[in-house]
Amino acid sequence: MKTKLLSLILFSPMIVFGAGGIDKVNTFMENLSTALYAVGAIVLTIAFMWAGFKIMFQGQTLREVAPVFIGGVLVGSASALAGYIIS
Repeated sequence: MKTKLLSLILFSPMIVFGAGGIDKVNTFMENLSTALYAVGAIVLTIAFMWAGFKIMFQGQTLREVAPVFIGGVLVGSASALAGYIIS
């Protein structure tokens, strides 16, 4: 019984010091989450700008550029949702 208690006391600091790796993982996941949110915003912005350009300057209808709107929303929301799930 004494040896088990002694070994627990001796090895518990090693477990506490080993937990420092979790901070690195948390930092990486936070950075990945931020990057995914940024990618979502960039994709949405580019899709809306492209569709707006097509409507304004090339005379296309909203029906013709609707797939771009839908695709931009799907890709942008998917990356934002992944960022939310990770965080």
